[in-house]
Amino acid sequence: MIRHKLFFTNITKEENWINRTIAQGYRLEQVIPGRYKFQKLTDVSNLPLVRIDYRTFSSQEQFTDYLTLYEDYGWRHIAGNRSEGIQYFEKTRADCQEEIFSDSISKASRYRRIFNLQIALFAVNLSLLVIMFCTGLFHLPSFSNWKELYYTPGLWQMNGGQFLLAFLFETPFAIGRAFGGLASLLFFIIVVCFGFFGCKAFYHYWKEKKL
Repeated sequence: MIRHKLFFTNITKEENWINRTIAQGYRLEQVIPGRYKFQKLTDVSNLPLVRIDYRTFSSQEQFTDYLTLYEDYGWRHIAGNRSEGIQYFEKTRADCQEEIFSDSISKASRYRRIFNLQIALFAVNLSLLVIMFCTGLFHLPSFSNWKELYYTPGLWQMNGGQFLLAFLFETPFAIGRAFGGLASLLFFIIVVCFGFFGCKAFYHYWKEKKL
């Protein structure tokens, strides 16, 4: 069974969703961002619980040691790599603990690591955006003469459905022109997203540490 879902920085929500699916008689077989492949089980007496960690490693040796440690405690690695960050583990023994973390602080540290990455990306891209602004490649939008952003001939003389279709079609391009081009607008959106997901990760870190 293939299921598609996006969770972004909410690891706890993703973990709970996966385990609810497993409780219906499945095991998680493969994960590609936004895509989950589950296998139907014939024996549901010992459903394989899934836990998620977030770590990156500078070498393959460190990553191998990390996986070996979890295997020794009864957790098999399902998905993830040393540079990707998010790591999925499946419980393989009935006698091992149901958590892969010793306390709430170490569990919350997953979000701290996500926060550090997102804020670093935000800072780098914000610096580039400032450079673009200073060199004139990007500018803050001015909508005082917003009709001039629409280049479709005779747009404002159209009526009804013809006007609506033409207006909706050109609006994304008009917004792009307001920011100095679609590429500049896209870059601005990316910077905002890094900042948003960084703040969201910090919120989850603070919330989980309090538990």
